[in-house]
This record gives sequence, C-alpha cells and structure tokens, in this order.
Amino acid sequence: MLIVPENEIRARVKSLRARLSTRGLRGALFTARVDRFYLSGTVQEGILWVGAEEDPRLFVLRDTDRARSETPLEVVAVSGWRDLWNQVRDLVGAGRIGLTLDVLSVAHLRHLGLDYLHAVTDISPDLLALRLRKSPWEIGRLEETGRVAAAVFRHAAEILRPGMTEAEFAGLLFAHAMKHGHEGLLRTRGSFEAYSWHVLSGPNTARPGAVDTPMSGEGLSPAFPWGAGRREIQRGEPVIVDFGVSLFGYQTDQTRTFCVGPAPDWLLEGHARVLEVYRSMVATLREGAIAGEVFARGEEQAESLGLSGYLGRPGHRCRFVGHGVGLEIVEPPLIAQGVKEVLQLCSAVALEPKAIIANLGGVGVEDTLLLDDTGVRPLAPIPLELIRV
Repeated sequence: MLIVPENEIRARVKSLRARLSTRGLRGALFTARVDRFYLSGTVQEGILWVGAEEDPRLFVLRDTDRARSETPLEVVAVSGWRDLWNQVRDLVGAGRIGLTLDVLSVAHLRHLGLDYLHAVTDISPDLLALRLRKSPWEIGRLEETGRVAAAVFRHAAEILRPGMTEAEFAGLLFAHAMKHGHEGLLRTRGSFEAYSWHVLSGPNTARPGAVDTPMSGEGLSPAFPWGAGRREIQRGEPVIVDFGVSLFGYQTDQTRTFCVGPAPDWLLEGHARVLEVYRSMVATLREGAIAGEVFARGEEQAESLGLSGYLGRPGHRCRFVGHGVGLEIVEPPLIAQGVKEVLQLCSAVALEPKAIIANLGGVGVEDTLLLDDTGVRPLAPIPLELIRV
C-alpha cells in the first residue's frame, strides 16, 4: 500500500515548527482530516499536536494499528473523547497555541476550555501557505490523478449519446473514474458537499444557482439543486463536463465542452473566444505574478472579444476564474478580482474561464496547471478544443 514517505512528513512538520517558533507559539492543534493527513500521513480519527520544540503526537481514537502503519509520528491511543481532551489539555499547558480557526468546530474549542480563547492564534494561513508549494512527491501524485482525469474525458467522448440524461451520463463517468482509482468525493475546506459529476446540457449550461459558478445546472431536487439533472441530452447543443478526480487525496479539476453531432455557429464561435481568454491568462501565469492581475487579464480579453456573458449572466457573475488544487479542490492561490497574492513555483492552479452566450447556453474550459521552472504545464493531457462526437 502506498503511504506518504517519512521524509515527506518530517519536512512538512519541520517547516511548520519553524513558523510556530517565528510566531511565538507553544504549538498547534489540528482537528481537520486534511490537515492531519498532510502533517501525519493518516486520517484515522483523532487530533494532532505539533509542538514548536517537542516531537508531534497524534492522539487516535480509532484505529491505532492503522495509524501506526501509516504515519512515522508518535501515536497515542486514547479510550474516548474525554480521555483525548484531558490528555491534550495536560500536554498543551500554558502558552499561546495555534488552531485552524477556519475549520475548528465550536464544540472542539469548548472542550479545550474557555481559558484558551485569549491565548489562541489562527494557524490556518500558515498551514495553507506550506501546502501551496507542492513537493516533487506531491507533483507525482497530481500527475497520476491527471492521467485518470484524461481517461475519464476520453471515455466521455466514447459513450456520449443523445437521449442520455445528464445524471445517467454523469453516473457512467463516475463509475469509469472509480474503476481507475478515483476516491469518489472531493475534499474542500469547510463543509461544502463536493462531488465529481458536474454535468450539464443545453439550457442547463446557462442556469445559475446556489453554487458559486457561472453554470450551476439543474440538479436532481431542491435538496441538491446543482450539477447533473434528469434532462435528456440533445444533438447540436453544449454538454459541459466539469469533473474532479482524487487519487491518494490529491485532486485535479477539469472542464471540457462536448457536442453531439454538428455544432451551431454560436457554440463554435463562443468556445473559440473562451479559449482565447484562457490562453491570454495562461500567458501571464508565472512566478511572481499577482493573482488579481491574471483575473483582470481574462476580463480585458473577454471584453475585447464581446463575451458579455463572461463568468455568468449579469447579476450572477463570478468574481474568480481559478483556484489552487491539491489535497482540497479549492485552496490557495485564488485567481480572483483584486486578490494581491503572489503566485509561486510548484503551485497547482485550476484555471476555468466560462461564458454564457446570449440565452443559448454556456461554453467553458478548465485545466489544472503546474507552475514550475519550465513555465506552465497541464497536469491532465486532454485537448482543449470543443469535443464533437
């Protein structure tokens, strides 16, 4: 079984401890699964303590045997949550500590004791900054995920037929992805329900909704009002496949536009213009670029091409066009309006310009890209052009 190499874990912990010392923190506690996985290599249930000066300790409720086989860190078995919190409080003692306040539950904070509220620092920005730069080992994982994503889109072109419902098509793609190792769900920061199969067709490609995207889709019910619905796919209309894949926790995010049979002129022209916008932004992606300036470049190009529905209908426009990917499907850097973040080498970014063409439908593309010392390269080998079947 593949596990995170010990040297990978040790390097991450060392980098975090340096930040803890710089900020004058006694240590930091991590409760979220993704954070614990990044720093320990396991998501077995528990809490991770990383001290600024002492070795990390992973308190595990279940399963300790699996945890010890997956992490090089010290594993401390606890009998239950009360025992866990008692041990954590004794270990932490006095001094200022770091907590991931963007994902920490109020219940967990209360278990620490109200006396800690005055001695807490939000450590989330520090951890996300560490995760932004991918190691060679992590890049290898993303490349593997990208190869599975490419296989999913090749399969899409082979099986897409008129008369299929969006949900049926999405289910077949999901099954193919699982066959090749996809882990099913996409992890995000917070509580958003992340799913792989954002498949839309015809007028549903221009339908806004609860998801922060130009193309929310119809969904299957008011309880899940986004993504694939029960509409039957027709000839000569756009079919948007926005599909995320996760292998070993590392995720890629891709979108391609399909059409069954001859494509109408508006679809061909609209897609070609969106590709021009995409390429204009890719040309600005480099170490040291400002995220908000990449976004602005896309807006300028879209305006020059007459894409009035760029990033959504009026009143429903998105203010981002890209996001980092890795252990979470949306992480820094955010390519959005006004963002001052500086892009760094070895970061992975999903760039996704999309547009609504009048009241006819939507077109779009999304590619997961790696910024490295050779420039920018896609992590999933999938043609960008409109895919006609």
